Amino acid sequence: MPKPTDNPHLAVQPDFTSEKYCQAQEYLVNDDINHDVAAAQLALYWTLNNDLEKEEWDCQILQEQQEAVEKARLEEEEQKALQEEKKKYCCKYAIVLADPIIIPSQIAAHRLHEVDFVELYYFTSKGLCDTELTIRSTDDDALTLLQTGDGLHSFIPLASAQAKGTVTKDKDLTWEEFSEATHRLANAMKENNWEADNISNHVKFWLALENHPWRHGHCEISKRALLVYQARVCRRWHDTLDTKQSFNIMHINDILLAQIRDELVHSARVMELESLKQVSPPSHLTIAQRAAPLTITCSFPFPPPFFFVLPL
Repeated sequence: MPKPTDNPHLAVQPDFTSEKYCQAQEYLVNDDINHDVAAAQLALYWTLNNDLEKEEWDCQILQEQQEAVEKARLEEEEQKALQEEKKKYCCKYAIVLADPIIIPSQIAAHRLHEVDFVELYYFTSKGLCDTELTIRSTDDDALTLLQTGDGLHSFIPLASAQAKGTVTKDKDLTWEEFSEATHRLANAMKENNWEADNISNHVKFWLALENHPWRHGHCEISKRALLVYQARVCRRWHDTLDTKQSFNIMHINDILLAQIRDELVHSARVMELESLKQVSPPSHLTIAQRAAPLTITCSFPFPPPFFFVLPL
């Protein structure tokens, strides 16, 4: 039986004694049944039919509720199964990212996985571009033998070895390259499950260098000293990790920083002196001419002219 369109529980029994139902009464009237009894019988028939409709209605409502509960349960199970599958096969449901994907060289990825020192160059825009070009132009299966930092030899992909030859040392990076590389390297540390404290200390270390007064001064040697300090200290941190000489990289050693700047100042002076030594008198002059003072006459709009005497 189809479900009633209207709720039978809300139905109101008609007045079967009214003139509207006189014709219906005529079908029941006989010698033993008058119009009043016929009206009562019509009311009884309506009540019996209404009770059947109520029962049918209630059964349909119960069935719909059970179906809704079952549907919700199945959808929940389907969602749980889908979530489990997404965890297991995450690439199957991944969509392409709007932001550029940071893919460092294989040698940088290997060092990150081993919590080893890795040059910032690999995470500069130029380094990432070089890596992408090298990967496209090199056989992925080709291997080469390379000596690691601890003196051991191991086979690594040829693409990584080729990229290694173009690496710019940390101390020779520009400040723009330093800033873009440190941010990417910090994210790579997280992806490779470095200890949270080590990541935090590196970030604080790099921020301290970025905010150092020398960084925003006018002395280029002082700015370079900060980059050299970063290169040396990062390398030393990795070399002494898990040893008695280990230290917290976030603390800036002002004494060491000053020593590095003094070294750079000294190197700059030596280079300047060397360049001056390269300046010599013309080869066509005699020894006496080279030893003689050089006289230069300078004329000005006002008299008298005067002379500069410059020794060679």
